[in-house]
Amino acid sequence: MISLTINGQTLEVKENTTVLQAAEQAGIVIPTLCHHKDLTPYGGCRLCSVDIQGMRLPATACTMLVSPGMVVQTESPALTRYRKTILELLLVRFYDAGYKKTNGALKPELDSQFAYWVNYYGIDMKKAMAHEPFRQIDSDPNPYIWVDKNKCIMCTRCVRACAEVQGRFVWTQAYRGYDLRIVAGADSSMLQSRCESCGACVAHCPTGALDNRMSVKLGHPDRTVTAICPYCGVGCQLYLNIKNDGMGERVISVDSNAKAPVNGDHLCLKGRYGYDFIHSENRLRRPRVRKYLLEGTPRPANRGPWVEADWETALNIVAKKLASTRERHGGESVGLLTSAKSFNEENYLMNKLARQVMGTNNIDCGAHMIRGSIVDGLIGSLGLAAMSNSMDDIANNARSILVIGSNITENHPVFGTRIRQAVLRRKAKLITASPIFYNIEEYATLAMRYKRGSESALLNGLMKIILDNGWMDSKFIQERTQGFDELKAAIEKVDLAHVSQATRVPVEKMKQAAQVIAANRPCSVVWGADISHQGANADAVRNLANLQLMLGNLGVSGGGLAPLRSQNNSQGAFDMGGLPAYYSGYQPVAEKQSHKKFETAWGTELPSRPGLSAPEMMYAAEQGALKALFVIGGNLWSDETGMLTRHALENCEFVAVCDVMASEGSHYADVLLPGVSFAEKSGTYTNTERRIQLVRKAIEPQGEARPGWQVISDLARRILTLSGRAPDGSYAAWMYATAGEIMKEIAALTPIYAGVSHERLERGDVLMWPVYSYADSGSPILFGTTFPVGKGKFVAVG
Repeated sequence: MISLTINGQTLEVKENTTVLQAAEQAGIVIPTLCHHKDLTPYGGCRLCSVDIQGMRLPATACTMLVSPGMVVQTESPALTRYRKTILELLLVRFYDAGYKKTNGALKPELDSQFAYWVNYYGIDMKKAMAHEPFRQIDSDPNPYIWVDKNKCIMCTRCVRACAEVQGRFVWTQAYRGYDLRIVAGADSSMLQSRCESCGACVAHCPTGALDNRMSVKLGHPDRTVTAICPYCGVGCQLYLNIKNDGMGERVISVDSNAKAPVNGDHLCLKGRYGYDFIHSENRLRRPRVRKYLLEGTPRPANRGPWVEADWETALNIVAKKLASTRERHGGESVGLLTSAKSFNEENYLMNKLARQVMGTNNIDCGAHMIRGSIVDGLIGSLGLAAMSNSMDDIANNARSILVIGSNITENHPVFGTRIRQAVLRRKAKLITASPIFYNIEEYATLAMRYKRGSESALLNGLMKIILDNGWMDSKFIQERTQGFDELKAAIEKVDLAHVSQATRVPVEKMKQAAQVIAANRPCSVVWGADISHQGANADAVRNLANLQLMLGNLGVSGGGLAPLRSQNNSQGAFDMGGLPAYYSGYQPVAEKQSHKKFETAWGTELPSRPGLSAPEMMYAAEQGALKALFVIGGNLWSDETGMLTRHALENCEFVAVCDVMASEGSHYADVLLPGVSFAEKSGTYTNTERRIQLVRKAIEPQGEARPGWQVISDLARRILTLSGRAPDGSYAAWMYATAGEIMKEIAALTPIYAGVSHERLERGDVLMWPVYSYADSGSPILFGTTFPVGKGKFVAVG
């Protein structure tokens, strides 16, 4: 530790600490412009200059490292004059056109960090700045980012943010002298310069030269609410900026949160700019039912026209149809599809509705229509179907990373940028394997291009090379695994020439890849949609587990298995029992102990045979065995399942959908119930790394839309009443006042969520399941000492 004095206050700080960092630790504010905590110190603006005893001239606090006995003074009349002069000189080449206003009044101290310090030092910005623009306002055609170089002070924060955070190197300095300026690429447009429109440059700009096009002229928000991004499984935290425009409160913009645990100050294009659907004209605002249902006539071939209805009418129709279908054909004739977009609380209630109320295990997540191999492939080998290490751990500690079957920089952009940073900053070794070119290849040490569907064969080839060279972790295998001899016997039969022919990957390239991941441990294995395709690649997932067990990369920092969930709550939907063979927390429906547990809790007999998966439900509906379907929060349609889905829904006697907007699949629905967006309700999401995060209600629902958990609860009560049933158990009731009450029930019945509560999340507790008690802080790394199945199981795959 190093001892120094700042403004008469004695401090002890670590070596390689800058004066600015030391001051911040002491709560002392030093003005900055070019500095940002996430970027390399630059020392360009010199606003952070301080006096250091023994030095003739002021030194920049952001670049000066502390030394023993250093005495620093951050404030003095001379420093004030110095900083004021710097700001006045910057204003000579600064022009604000006044398009950004705060509720009708210009308040420059709120507009930017630069404007704040100008105001702080008593400078009249309007008088001191340039009298007319010297460059074009709105000078770039980027549809999301507003560029006004009249406000640029050449701090280069945008340059460093694009290079160091996003890894795209779009911005740079160009020209010289008086004409020096920031340009995109070779002084072209942002999109021509490989810009991904993530907004990192906007988030880091201290002047407003870069801003959000969608909100640049809407002024400042009245209030801000913390939320979680509703798109991919990374689970980025963000700020929803709310403003009352006279017609009600609206989300006018989204900002990143520098303290966000997953993403820090970073977001992707969707997260930062994809919020317009909240107030879309296409939102469902009132329930809709088919006209034939109101008239009591047979259903037309095309289901007939829509009619808007009140909630009482719509819910009664759905309840009567589901109850009568169950009574006439049994619970197995009904299917429920929950959503990877819905909250954990809603997914849990769908699991309860299916099993307790409808008497069926025919429940699945809509995302399972095309991606089910993660659960199928990992449960048997490891006992849990989830990412074993946090994204932060992988990005900071993995010595090598194998990214296979994932377009990570597009499908999970923020985590993709962390992988880029690991390569650019730490020189981590990156191996990529994919059927087509993905952007992440640009950063790879070695890239393999394989034939789609041959992933399992490729992994067999890699394991063959590792075994032949003795690169496996024999100690880990002996102490922590089972079934190795059977796997070894199978792998020894693998012919690399045949593997190369099947995968189209040269043997030499496979040998190079195997050597890199074996020599640079811990290695983390990351995979995405190309691997997680329903059914076909469960064997590939088993082989990924085999590979990591063989190398001893499980239960260690920087290692692990990282399946990337496609949607924001795919992990949570499965955790909450949105699976045909499992209750919440992956408790098997066919296991006597868990089966009895839920029968007692829900106060009724439950089916013990696993139900139909989402694709199986579609086949059953097409064949006429599945008569009714209730879907919440998801579009069943996809390029891969469209034809099957269309035939199934056409043939299904009754389909009810609760969603935010009508979709392609809604064409085949008989009732549409308006749900609310993530901004209009409270609840929790679980991201791809098992992190449970709280979403807070930001605005009132649009029209008559209702939260999904209220719709499910109301529907359950109506069906039970129609059926003349009154289940009697400790958690049999369907009366919930808040989503937090539902989480209490989840915690009581789900061991891996036993210590989770809205109260803990509200006060900022970081919870990554398993969280076994309210005193438990969670488990960032799984399998540290044991596996849920005892020892990790090698499963030979042909």
